[in-house]
Amino acid sequence: MRCKHCKEKFVPKYFNHKFCMDKYECIAAFMVTVRKKMALDNKAKLKAEKLKWNKEKEVIKDRIKSHSELLNDLQDVFNHFIRLRDKDLPCISCGTMNQDIKYDAGHYYSRKGYSGIRFDEDNVHKQCSNRCNLHMSGNFAEYSIQLPRRIGEERFLALKVRRHIELKLSIPEIREKIAYYKLKVKELSK
Repeated sequence: MRCKHCKEKFVPKYFNHKFCMDKYECIAAFMVTVRKKMALDNKAKLKAEKLKWNKEKEVIKDRIKSHSELLNDLQDVFNHFIRLRDKDLPCISCGTMNQDIKYDAGHYYSRKGYSGIRFDEDNVHKQCSNRCNLHMSGNFAEYSIQLPRRIGEERFLALKVRRHIELKLSIPEIREKIAYYKLKVKELSK
């Protein structure tokens, strides 16, 4: 076998010897190689530990979230679901289908005023963000006309009745709804 450093022939003591160990330069080259390998191993180990810690940190953060933080998480995933569900439909209020604008999940009955139907799929539909939802405060007049057409008169009347029911979700119920809507988002994203 030939030494990796000086290229002279030598008889290795072990099967994995690649340096002759007869000269100082060869020993030094061997030590450099060992240090580089150790540094790479340590770097890989540190990266794996960091990834593991980040995953654990996310689990811990999720476990200690407050009721309101979880409600906000549910609102985010619910709104994402609504936008995906209605992606091929026009804005519920003005009827625009413009692909170059942002769309929101617009509530017919407001989230704050009617918490019982905050996450009711009949109450929330795709709505153009800038014009109808923000500048026209939901464009309620047109929404009132279009909603019964979209969901049907019977479901619209049932929604009117449900709007007065108070909704108090426990933390496990919120987590269950988050998981449910994440699954629905995943199905619609395919």
